[in-house]
Amino acid sequence: MPELPEVEHNRRNLERWLRGARVTAVHAPDARILRPVAARSFVRQLTGAQVEAVERRGKWIRVRMAGELRLFVHLGMTGWFEPSQLGAVPLRFERVAFEVARGSKRSRVSYVDPRRWGRLVLAHEDIETWNALGPDPLSDGVDPVALRERLARSKSRTIKEALLDQSVLAGVGNIQAIEALWKAKIDPRSPANALTAAHVQALVRGLHWTIERTLKDLAKGEHGAKNPFRVYGRKGEPCPRCGTSFERIELAGRTTTFCPGCQIRLAPLST
Repeated sequence: MPELPEVEHNRRNLERWLRGARVTAVHAPDARILRPVAARSFVRQLTGAQVEAVERRGKWIRVRMAGELRLFVHLGMTGWFEPSQLGAVPLRFERVAFEVARGSKRSRVSYVDPRRWGRLVLAHEDIETWNALGPDPLSDGVDPVALRERLARSKSRTIKEALLDQSVLAGVGNIQAIEALWKAKIDPRSPANALTAAHVQALVRGLHWTIERTLKDLAKGEHGAKNPFRVYGRKGEPCPRCGTSFERIELAGRTTTFCPGCQIRLAPLST
């Protein structure tokens, strides 16, 4: 599933392609991903709209139009945006396409989604899901004190489970949590409320490290050609830090890879 870096990469592309442009036509051949309006209304409301900003919070993208119209996008498991040719045959798995004009220059941008698990939500105010998201590590930064307070309230969850809660931190998914916990030397099975201030500081540094690394790989076009991650998907391989073989377990239904040699399993803090 696209996580914060992949969604941010799509946002940056969309900002380059759409910001300041006017939507001249919309093609919505697959209405199953549209919410809450029918395809005809979706096309009618967006045609003629001027794109003012392309923003992101967590795994959601918000395209703000002039006036109150807003398009919220969740990429689901397999969605992404890419440029397409005007008048050409639609791209394979193309679900929605936007024709836009900026001055005399016209272009076309397609939303592609093989599994149709993404969502495009048209609204005139911020949707509830957007408002419920916690701080975004990239756009908001992370306050270690506030994060520790939120984790301290997670009395029955592991730190890995708490990091996947989008009200705790927006955009952190399975892969980024695995990588950040390895960088911070914290066992993912540790209780969320066991982290000291020093542990939280290390975790915040780990989050920034893995997000920035992934963004750089995406910008270079290297992401996806091979496994770019230090820990994720590397069961049985030696840890590059201590040489111990990575192990894989399941936490709350999610596959989790970690190093039993240098990631310390914390005991619950005494109260």
